[in-house]
Amino acid sequence: MSRNFESEISKAFEQLLKNETDYNVIIYIGEEPNIKEFHAHHIILRCRSEYFNKILSDENIKKKDGNYIIENSNIDPQSFKSILKYLYTGHINITNKNETELLNILIASDELKLKRLTKLTEEFIIEKHHQFLQNDPVGILQTVYYRKFLVKLQEFCLELICYKPKILFNSDKFINLPASLLEIILKRDDLNLSEIEIWENLIKWGLSQEQEFNQEIFQWNQDDINIFKGILQKFIPLIRFYEISSEDYYNKVKPYEGILSKELIDEILKFHMVPGYRRTLNIYGPRHSNYGIINNISSFFSKMKYYQAIIDIINFIIFDDEINPISPLELPPPKLPSPHLVLYILLLILLILDYFDGVIVFKTLYSIWACFFYHRIIAR
Repeated sequence: MSRNFESEISKAFEQLLKNETDYNVIIYIGEEPNIKEFHAHHIILRCRSEYFNKILSDENIKKKDGNYIIENSNIDPQSFKSILKYLYTGHINITNKNETELLNILIASDELKLKRLTKLTEEFIIEKHHQFLQNDPVGILQTVYYRKFLVKLQEFCLELICYKPKILFNSDKFINLPASLLEIILKRDDLNLSEIEIWENLIKWGLSQEQEFNQEIFQWNQDDINIFKGILQKFIPLIRFYEISSEDYYNKVKPYEGILSKELIDEILKFHMVPGYRRTLNIYGPRHSNYGIINNISSFFSKMKYYQAIIDIINFIIFDDEINPISPLELPPPKLPSPHLVLYILLLILLILDYFDGVIVFKTLYSIWACFFYHRIIAR
């Protein structure tokens, strides 16, 4: 016969913590003016926490009046109170905590190397508190990024920032973003911004790192250029210059050519001027975001009136008919002469593909549609 007395043991240890009976560890948690003192038992701390086991096994640990003294300013006192109870009883309720309390518990559990509690809290935040993460992914990322066990939360915040990059780049926090974090974000292939916007934001960040910079680059001297080059040097290889149009390059990149290497400038020039030139520098390929497709679709619909004018001209010249309003995607009636109909369809397809240049899926779909239409209406 066996009985489970776990709950009784848990209650006994909770009472031991509450009454502070025979404690021999004094722990100071927090920063001035919010430092709290906690009392505990070294044998329980060593059994329950890798962090405390390492500290309490050190022969040089500070002692006062026979008590071990531990100090930690990286942990919120209220969070530590909950965690200390967890160490004694094995129980913690995180469902009744608000988002800030949860984040503090997560940081504290990671600091104390409590892997199970860290994993539990991290998954709970991601699953149950999406809105909190969406409200301030930049601040949360800065808080958790350098903690190696919080990988899921780090990746969640990075994906959210890349999906909605304006929450970072339009934020006041952007110019204060650590260089190491900015580098990680610029390396991402899923960053959902056009490359010229990424370049412009990089310039904005770089200018904010040095108070002495004149915003008018044409007034810079060589020392200014050298300082700015030093600030952005490790970010330049992360910009996909081949994805920047020649017009944008001339207007927005060329003024800063002083911070680019001569080899890179020459490479970009060849890329835009020599047909079929294969790039040799800037090894990063196009980003795998939906920005390009969305931009092309937007451009297509913004040019509908342009399409309409050309279609009306085709109607007038080829069919010698009155110019009647017709939708850009509407085909003429099948009664038209077959050769003219084929030419009409092909011209319309070419017009459409001109604004979806590079988007293979659209080319494929419209080619299939043209072949199908020819087979069903013209060839029969």
